[in-house]
Amino acid sequence: MSESKVYFTNLRSKPSLGLLKKLEVLVKKAGIETIDFDHKIVAIKVHFGEPGNMAYLRPNYSAQIVRFLKTKKLFLS
Repeated sequence: MSESKVYFTNLRSKPSLGLLKKLEVLVKKAGIETIDFDHKIVAIKVHFGEPGNMAYLRPNYSAQIVRFLKTKKLFLS
């Protein structure tokens, strides 16, 4: 089995690069723009746990991914 690539960013932010922008940079680095979404259904898992748990995904993070996909015309609303 081949090794998986892991992409990581810390939670430090600057006025010029907030957390939501860092998330967009991270998914671009991971190669989201190279995926062929043409004529395919895109699902985004938006719930990994409850607030306060380590695996909770904040709604604004999934909203950022949806906005990004819409700008690339990879996502139909």
